Amino acid sequence: MPNIFINWPITEAQISERIEALISSRSPRKIITRSGRNVRGFFPSLKSCSRKEKFESNLEACILGIIEVSSAVLRLRTHPYVLVLSGGEDTKDFFYTPDVEIETANGKVIIEIKGLPYLKSQKSQTRYRSISQALRGHRIPFITILSSDIEKWSTQDEVQQLLKARPWPRFGTRRQLQSGVPGLDVDECSEEFLERWRKASEECDALLTRLMRRGPDETLAQVA
Repeated sequence: MPNIFINWPITEAQISERIEALISSRSPRKIITRSGRNVRGFFPSLKSCSRKEKFESNLEACILGIIEVSSAVLRLRTHPYVLVLSGGEDTKDFFYTPDVEIETANGKVIIEIKGLPYLKSQKSQTRYRSISQALRGHRIPFITILSSDIEKWSTQDEVQQLLKARPWPRFGTRRQLQSGVPGLDVDECSEEFLERWRKASEECDALLTRLMRRGPDETLAQVA
């Protein structure tokens, strides 16, 4: 099975333990409310225990599609918990709610999704650096996906088309292809569709792998 990171300095179990140790008693804020004005909704996912995950922007929905098609991702959760992170010796601890937590064969990964306009302010950049440094200090895998990463990514339209045409498991059962590619029902899946899905999965894996290697300085350089 593909992996978006290898040779991590701590084990899969240690990654989970370190995340658990940082989880606050606070509950994540509600994403979908009656008075909400922004784009919000539920993303149908075979990689979610609840079969659907909340999103609060079109960008988040697009990223969830990439995660869903990626063969390296086994499970996903959006806005799963609130972490208490250290801001350093001269800064108070602060709260942080990840946009997405994914599980891979090598361990969990926290994903932050940001539009470029958000990161243009100095305050937002400072907070982003604090989040990145705190998580990396705990050796917790962390990926930042920017809106610009998706805008110039050629496979995005194909991912959306595949998700719309994807066969959905019957009778509420979760299934997995015998090929080991998660996210599809074994029924009603043509060879042509399967081949398109596999190719898109490879592109999604490659994108996540590349972004996994990108540090905070290189990420913020995209904003300039």
